[in-house]
Amino acid sequence: MEGLTMTQDMFMPMQTPRALWVRFRIGALALPLVLAGSLMATSAKAHVTPLDIGDFNLGTAVTTTERNSAVEGDRGWIDGADGDWGDTHDTAAYIFSLVGEGSADVSLAVRGRTNALGGSGLSPGFTLYQGLPDAGGGDHDHSIGSELLRTADCAATPGCTTTEGSFRSMANFRITNDADETGTSASVFTYVGHAYDGSVTLTGANSPLYDNQLYLVPNGDGTLDRTVSMTFHNLTAGDYTVFVGGMNYAAVGFPLRGTGLTLTVTPVPVPAAVWLFGSGLAGLAGLARRRMKTNL
Repeated sequence: MEGLTMTQDMFMPMQTPRALWVRFRIGALALPLVLAGSLMATSAKAHVTPLDIGDFNLGTAVTTTERNSAVEGDRGWIDGADGDWGDTHDTAAYIFSLVGEGSADVSLAVRGRTNALGGSGLSPGFTLYQGLPDAGGGDHDHSIGSELLRTADCAATPGCTTTEGSFRSMANFRITNDADETGTSASVFTYVGHAYDGSVTLTGANSPLYDNQLYLVPNGDGTLDRTVSMTFHNLTAGDYTVFVGGMNYAAVGFPLRGTGLTLTVTPVPVPAAVWLFGSGLAGLAGLARRRMKTNL
């Protein structure tokens, strides 16, 4: 573009895996459509096709506008907390990247809300993971590869005997697409943390500990008001995915329920001791240079 000089700082953030995910997913000609529809969400009851929130520099404080999506029913998140896991089709996904040096505290706030994609009634829960879904939007729980993966993962989990889907809201999980029938190119989601609206105690038959004892799902906010938030401290550069769903274990699949997510990045200051140590090293280096000049 005439009059614009591309610097390395401007170019390099676009090389993050999430940025490459975006370019593979939409193609150059579709970019204006994505920009125009940045507040729109992925459709519910589809494969894992996330809403891209963007890249955020670890050194810059920012709060996004609320990003709308919708999920089918009000139990998708809590279903992933039980002993036979859940189905990603009953969740909505968001992706974002953190770039640059240092670390930041990232706050996620999710609420159930009426929007153009769904009605009221969602009691939200969400989980933050490191990792990205398939760039082609093809990951789903019932592909041949996904079923192979979760059969193996269930067998490796003491007490697990059967699964409803791939989604695990309090643990790592793997999922893949139809083309990957052997599960060798799976998307891997590494658990970071979770939070949910209200409080839920699962029956012994549904406990993820498989001990037939009542199980209080941790990190509920204790107040059922269709909003929940959590701050994740000292996150570093990388690609992240948020899965959002309902926490009402008794809910039915329909109707579609709207949700909105807001993200806030707060840079973590470099500790004073580290700054002083760095300043001291710089001072010693300057003194050494001056002595060398004097000796010359």
